[in-house]
Amino acid sequence: MRVVALTVGLLQTNCYILTDPATGQAAVVDPGGDVQIILRELARQEAALTAILCTHAHPDHVLDVQTLVEKTSVSEVYMHPDELPMLADYALPELGEVRLPQLREYSEGDRVPVGEQRIRVLHTPGHSPGSVCLAVDGENALLTGDLIFAGGVGRTDLPGGSFPVLQASLRRIINEFAEDTVLYPGHGPHSTLRAELATNPWLMELS
Repeated sequence: MRVVALTVGLLQTNCYILTDPATGQAAVVDPGGDVQIILRELARQEAALTAILCTHAHPDHVLDVQTLVEKTSVSEVYMHPDELPMLADYALPELGEVRLPQLREYSEGDRVPVGEQRIRVLHTPGHSPGSVCLAVDGENALLTGDLIFAGGVGRTDLPGGSFPVLQASLRRIINEFAEDTVLYPGHGPHSTLRAELATNPWLMELS
């Protein structure tokens, strides 16, 4: 799976394009702004967008979901069901199910096809109730949303956040993934689980 990171929006969110080289089909993860940048990269790759995957529903991760739907033929937008109330109550009311018929729910253990490859969903709450991480089947790659950053973790003082719950999600990642797993966070540079276990204070205290 080819992973391309784009920095978008006012809060410098990492938007990822995951492309299956064998088929040219792609998924966009967290289109949080600057839709023209995303469209240009899809065109550069000559990729066919088949799905939009949201790690959670905070505005800086979903801001341009609807615009991307309108400008492409993508038919599926995925989000954990525990995030759906946030769309109406907090994040972006116009992304409600009535206005976005492409919206689909995904949850723990689901696998979203991207060409011949699959993206596995892990429910990792704490930053928000329905936050997910996305693992590329067969590869040491994990998109962590706002769970883990290089040197930090997601904030828990927003609606639905919980630090003890976030710690449980961190423990899960530590226990289930190899240390050479590449972490692609929602903000900032990518890292590895090994590097974070050695330098990230929030992970060091759990390992």
